[in-house]
Amino acid sequence: MERQAGQPLAYVTAFENDNSIKDVTKWYAANWMSVNRKLQVDAEWWKMTLQPYKTRNRDRDRKDDMQLQVNLLKQPLPTSIGAFKDHPLYALKRHLLKFEAIYPESAVPLGFIRGEAVYARECVHTLHTKDTWLKEAKQIKSGEEPYKMVKPRLDPYKHHTQEERDTPSLGTYGFWQTETYVSPPVVDGKIPRNRYGNVQVFQPCMLPAGTVHLKIPGLNKVAKKLDIDCVPAMVGWDFHGGWNHAVLDGWVVCEEHEDILVAAWDQEQEELEKKAAEKREKKACDNWKLLVKAMLIRERLKKKYNLQDPKASPTVCETEKASDAKMSWPASKQVKPAKSRGRKKDNTHLFPFEKM
Repeated sequence: MERQAGQPLAYVTAFENDNSIKDVTKWYAANWMSVNRKLQVDAEWWKMTLQPYKTRNRDRDRKDDMQLQVNLLKQPLPTSIGAFKDHPLYALKRHLLKFEAIYPESAVPLGFIRGEAVYARECVHTLHTKDTWLKEAKQIKSGEEPYKMVKPRLDPYKHHTQEERDTPSLGTYGFWQTETYVSPPVVDGKIPRNRYGNVQVFQPCMLPAGTVHLKIPGLNKVAKKLDIDCVPAMVGWDFHGGWNHAVLDGWVVCEEHEDILVAAWDQEQEELEKKAAEKREKKACDNWKLLVKAMLIRERLKKKYNLQDPKASPTVCETEKASDAKMSWPASKQVKPAKSRGRKKDNTHLFPFEKM
């Protein structure tokens, strides 16, 4: 069947009478584990796509998968070095990633290819640094040595020697070297914090005993007034601007102070809302005063200088026709008025707009 199908063979799907669909490429692709498997898209996306069409006969489906796994295990080892790369059953040390290692060290090889040991993929484990394990609420056991040393990511803005670039100095650990994280206890109402002054709460179980995590904005100001210890909670990391930045969300306080702080915060919010309402009311009154003063000044000027509203009565230009065409039509050259030989008119008492 594989010879008659189009090459390369990437997908083979089977359709049942109950309108179910199943991927059976593993059954018909001879080089599934080394070649055909790499031709498919993301395995998780493909699984989610076929999930609505999964068969209801779960027993038969499970038996088929078990039989398929047995058939794959019976296949001989690949005959080329490249076929072992990302192989689902076998692995070579040369193909391990930076944070991968073979565990246990005494693992028995399944065979050899060109003098290099072939290990089961089950023996390949992912390693992490101390900080990465801490994000999963794990800490390194006392006395454990790094299982593998790798090259760290150096600061690009600093000068480093060639020896620093080539020397592996970052220790990584496996899951067998970790244990559940236990936070330091609270002493005399003081919450333990790291060197940056916050509490690392990557997981809910990382809270110190006898404390709670409150996600209330501005709670630290209330706690400062009441002289209660309140520590920022660090819940993760965010990468932006070329650097990792700590993400702070909420505050960590002692359980016995929770009710007092929440009540004081509610009272302070009521006072802030009251002050904001008074400020808005005062601003509205000031605006009305300014409007009334402007209208009074306008009326006083109209009475003092006998000013008329242009909308109330028509102007001279609208009622009378021009008798002299030469004077009414604009001239191409502005004519300067004749200078008077008399005394200058005193206009110091006029407003600026009346002098124009």
